Amino acid sequence: MSEDTQSLRGAGFGPVLAAQRAYADRTRRSRFGLMVPEAFVRGIRDLGYRSNGDAIAELIDNALQAYADRVDVLFGYEGTASNKKPVQLAVVDNGHGMEPDMIRMAVMWGGTHRENDRLGLGRYGYGLPCSSVSLGRRFTVISQVPGGGFHSVTLDLDAITAGEYTDASGDIIVPEPRLGELPAFVKRHIAATYPDGFRSGTIILIEKLDRLEWLTTQGLRENLCRQFGVTYHKLRGEAALYVDGAYVEPIDPLFLTPDFHLGALDEDRAQPFDPVRIEVRDPETDAYLGAITLRYAWLPPSFGSIDKSRDAVGLNANARFSILKDFHGLIFSRNGRLIDVQTRTPWTSFINNDRYIKVEVEFSATLDEAFGVTTSKQQVTVSPFIWDCLREAGLPKAIEQLRNKVKDAKMARRLEALSPPPGERRLSERAMSIASAMGDGGNGNPQWDLALRVSPYRVGFEHLAGQPFFRVDRQQGSRALHLNTAHRFYEEIYDGEVSTPELRSALEILLFSLGDVMLEGADEAEERNKAQLISWSRRLDLALGMLSDHLSLGDAQDVGPLAWQDDPA
Repeated sequence: MSEDTQSLRGAGFGPVLAAQRAYADRTRRSRFGLMVPEAFVRGIRDLGYRSNGDAIAELIDNALQAYADRVDVLFGYEGTASNKKPVQLAVVDNGHGMEPDMIRMAVMWGGTHRENDRLGLGRYGYGLPCSSVSLGRRFTVISQVPGGGFHSVTLDLDAITAGEYTDASGDIIVPEPRLGELPAFVKRHIAATYPDGFRSGTIILIEKLDRLEWLTTQGLRENLCRQFGVTYHKLRGEAALYVDGAYVEPIDPLFLTPDFHLGALDEDRAQPFDPVRIEVRDPETDAYLGAITLRYAWLPPSFGSIDKSRDAVGLNANARFSILKDFHGLIFSRNGRLIDVQTRTPWTSFINNDRYIKVEVEFSATLDEAFGVTTSKQQVTVSPFIWDCLREAGLPKAIEQLRNKVKDAKMARRLEALSPPPGERRLSERAMSIASAMGDGGNGNPQWDLALRVSPYRVGFEHLAGQPFFRVDRQQGSRALHLNTAHRFYEEIYDGEVSTPELRSALEILLFSLGDVMLEGADEAEERNKAQLISWSRRLDLALGMLSDHLSLGDAQDVGPLAWQDDPA
């Protein structure tokens, strides 16, 4: 998109405005009607968007396609004494603007000279009216071209219902453009931001706001900044974005761009796999249809934590964690603009434990039909043909490799956390040493100082698939307990989610005690004990597997809707 944008910018705004005039001339012969009754407008409004951010993004898309290099989302409070929550919202850009006839058409559903355009972000001409009425019951398009003045057209849903837009034949008619008057809060912004004058651009003013999700200005601003930071991070070379005066920092949801926001928040870094580019061709004619690029990254299990020794839960979650949660699954981007996140594929589903793997599917707009892109650009319905292309490009294998990387990193982290500091012994090791000494004729004092005893017992870890969940042997005068991290006992009991240091110490003591008995006696008894341990381990693995199918639903369920879809109230 960048090269096309630069070439058009180099030619100036003239060709774009000429295309607008040609479209207006062709359409002038028809009547300026909405084509259907007011029920259509109400129905479109009730279809809605996933979030306020998705609706406003439609207007930002238009601004970027108008070659704006700055886009502001403004909050207005005119007519109210409180600034807790805005009562007006405006999207202001400094793009090429629209001539009066084009403003009138832009208010109509399907009114665009870019119909079926595959080079930019929009195709259908539905974005402006659909997104505006999804936020409020009245919107006004105010625009000016270089050398012209402001003109505007207003569409008020309440006035449509009252019959104010209906002509003598019963058609609903879009009003003719009139000289535009900027609302005071927009006028103040333009005067401060463009002290040398506002050459051209468009303002979308939305009033009668009745569908804002966030209860406060701060909540609305922070969430829009976060969402837009991710949605447009690849297009930040096109324009600077601001929400209520706050600059929108670009955020790579794969965290592979270190100079973007949160990429270098702390010492943790995203680890990439090599990207894969796919040329999509017609299976019958071999004609080139478009390109797909797959980006991969896995994140350390402490990536979302403040205290790296603990999980990202509650107050220990850092600023990255909301991105991990909100953009969790396959991330789909179209022409550089993020449009959807999905958790299901034909071969696997993303679950809660997959937050630390990241996959982006970037595709060109020429593949819109194959990806089932909706008119609102907020959802894809991937065709079997594209799923086959992704499978052949190794996506299923890459997802499993990412999962294994995170699993190995989690294991290393847990082993480090379970290991005592240098020079110290584990509590269970000290307790077993004292218990052994007491059993061999100690003084029977239960108040032994566990911290002062040198332990002949040792705890270690090993990863041996298919082997018993523990074993005990003799090493240099000590008895060593080896816990098998490859067995379900370790993952689901010893180091499970409900495990505590106290429980782990108790389990170590239990296994030490069993091991002591197993090592005693004749060689024949020791061999028999080892065979029994193998049988125990197999039964334990089978039983824990069955238990996990019933109880571990939280980790095995889909992650659900995106966080910005949730009702913040």
